[in-house]
Amino acid sequence: MAQVLEEGWAFTKWGLRRRPGTSVAAEARNLVAALADAAALISEPFAVDAVGTWSPQLAAAVADRLDQPMLAWLEDPLPEHYLRVYSQLVDAGVPVAVGERLRPDEDLDNLLDFARPTALTIDVVGCGGLTRAVEITTSVREAGVPVYPHGRSMVPGIHLAAAFPDDVPAVEYRRLWEPRRQLLYAEPWLPKSGLLPAPDAPGLGTQPRRLR
Repeated sequence: MAQVLEEGWAFTKWGLRRRPGTSVAAEARNLVAALADAAALISEPFAVDAVGTWSPQLAAAVADRLDQPMLAWLEDPLPEHYLRVYSQLVDAGVPVAVGERLRPDEDLDNLLDFARPTALTIDVVGCGGLTRAVEITTSVREAGVPVYPHGRSMVPGIHLAAAFPDDVPAVEYRRLWEPRRQLLYAEPWLPKSGLLPAPDAPGLGTQPRRLR
């Protein structure tokens, strides 16, 4: 964490996967303690991503114990959009982010009504492509929910951010994996001081590297 924070990112998100414990209560205590340790080191708002590894029981146990004002949002704690559980988390004061698993045929209004997310983290490819992502971004604007595109589809996510700068504050950059993936392109996109250039070429604005 200290190394990443020295790189000058304006906002960071960290993994908070479930680690098996002796009981759900013990797991919840460990997760809440990890958040407290992170808050002490980061000293500014940050997000965490549970990557769908929690159970509804664990989510409820964490909500009962969580009092962390530095937490910007808890992202995708559950493997599916269990709307009742997400609603319970929000009622308990936990800021929630969802959207990475949003399918093209899913009812967006229903998700917004029950989950009441602090942020929508759609995968631009997984949700149905840029056309669908534009529809989603336009729809959630009225609800006041900012969009933070998932890093697995970073390149089209940057297009979305460039087109909707007021609605898409940032795109997820997967610091460990994205530099390797960018080697597939003729001109890799690498951030400088947390910024990436807006594409100005047709299509995605980048070309696959030729393999011989």
